[in-house]
Amino acid sequence: MKISTNSRYALRFLMRIAMSKGRVTTLSVANAEGISEKMLERIAAKLKKSGYVKSVKGIGGGYELAMPAEQITAAMVLKTMETPYLPIHCIDGWEEDCRMSGNCVTLSLWKRIDEAIAAVTDSVTIADLAGELSARLQEIKG
Repeated sequence: MKISTNSRYALRFLMRIAMSKGRVTTLSVANAEGISEKMLERIAAKLKKSGYVKSVKGIGGGYELAMPAEQITAAMVLKTMETPYLPIHCIDGWEEDCRMSGNCVTLSLWKRIDEAIAAVTDSVTIADLAGELSARLQEIKG
């Protein structure tokens, strides 16, 4: 499974908000992460539409989490940003449409891969990632 740049940036954006414990601007995150602000604005809009962040306009405005970082999993973000999320459609209820589903010997492999991905992405939260980033930044500062 290849994770898109949009997904990676979305996770990084959410981590930065969680670390700030308040509001951040797309410009501040873009500068901190070395990414395009324009791209980050599009990602922020999608995350807002999906209910993960909310925005505040004006002085002191920016983006903040719309729910606790402990409740936002990597899987939730990936499912929002990736289309389609699953690399193999037949494990997502499409087996009825596949002419090989009756004798597909690889279906169990695809299901195991999906389960392994879900086991990781469902168990890692934005709070976990923000904690790791915070610890790494503290190490760098010495």
